[in-house]
Amino acid sequence: MSNHTCLLIEDSVIQARVISQMISRTGWVTLIALDLSAGLTSLAEQSFDLVISDLMLPDSSDGRTIAKIREADPDITIAAISAGGGTNTASSLLERAKLDGAQFLLQKPFSQKRLEVLLAEVADRLRSGNRRPHVLVLDPSRTLRRICETGLPEQDFRVTSEANLLEALEHIDVLDLDAVVTQVDVDSDTGRELVALIREIFPGVAIIAFSDKGDSEVARRAWMKTLEAGADVALPKPFSSDELVRAVRSGMALAASAFLEAARRSA
Repeated sequence: MSNHTCLLIEDSVIQARVISQMISRTGWVTLIALDLSAGLTSLAEQSFDLVISDLMLPDSSDGRTIAKIREADPDITIAAISAGGGTNTASSLLERAKLDGAQFLLQKPFSQKRLEVLLAEVADRLRSGNRRPHVLVLDPSRTLRRICETGLPEQDFRVTSEANLLEALEHIDVLDLDAVVTQVDVDSDTGRELVALIREIFPGVAIIAFSDKGDSEVARRAWMKTLEAGADVALPKPFSSDELVRAVRSGMALAASAFLEAARRSA
């Protein structure tokens, strides 16, 4: 039984009641606030382990919901609730939430299982006092996924692996992710297209693309297209665990720098 506490900020009474019941099933204690003002008052009056807040609240129409929560409690863990919307709108909201300090995203409608995974990760971080960088490995080969699942955790990375991006999107939190390690096909445009799609879905996340590089001019042009589409690091096979770890760390540094620079230019 958990003794952790959560502040839920949700303006819909019905949805607040449903989400609160879902949280309570995991053993967490939940307090509901029906607008941002009430939520900030609760934060000032008592301590919480987690805030789960809708991104769009009636008294926070300027889009600074997460920033205001972060200002009220610089150390609190924040999960943003998003209802989605058009691609551009959703992407903009995600980038804003990430920059303002949200660590997790719950996209409506979300399942009990999805919520349980989030709360378990928050509880683990509270116990350990540490957040391990989260890496998503995409490859149809179970053998290669196992290699990554072994080598990366040895260097204190948390790893989720899936056969393809479609399967990953059913389980992965787009904010709680630091890097994607993915197989690409350099003999066609599918590698470039996959990288571009990952870049769109996961703003600010490092992309490490690996494949048999090949010696042909076609293969070299394909690698360049993959990098131009948004990959941070091109990693030719075969590679060692040390080379993979170095590629992930390098990609994370490059992606973080590029994300902050893009945010600065758009500000």
